[in-house]
Amino acid sequence: WKLTLTAFKENQYKMFYRWHLAPARLAKMYPTLKPECWKCKDKKGTFFHMWWQCVEVKKYWKKIQRWIFEMTNYKLKLEPEIFLLGMIKGNLSREKRYLIVHILTAARIILAQ
Repeated sequence: WKLTLTAFKENQYKMFYRWHLAPARLAKMYPTLKPECWKCKDKKGTFFHMWWQCVEVKKYWKKIQRWIFEMTNYKLKLEPEIFLLGMIKGNLSREKRYLIVHILTAARIILAQ
C-alpha cells in the first residue's frame, strides 16, 4: 500500500466535506438503524464524535501522538485541526513535517475503515 498525493488529497477532501456518514446521519436516512457510536456504543454517533470525541477514538489518537513523538521527537498537541485536517503548526524540518503528514493521513485512512 502506497500513500500517493492523490490518496492524501482524497483523504483531505473526505474529511473537509464530511464524506464519511456517521451513525446519527445514517439513522436519519434509514430509521431502522441506531444512531449510537459504532465504537463505544454509548453516545450518539455524530461525525465529530466518531472522528474525535469517542473514548475509543481518543485512545487511538493518543497512540498515534505517542508514535509520532517516538519517531520525530516532536510532541503534537492533541487537537482536531492537527490530527483530522493536518494543520501542523510550529517550526519543523521539511522531513519531519512530511513524515508527520503521512502518518496522520495513514491513521485517518485506517480509522475510516
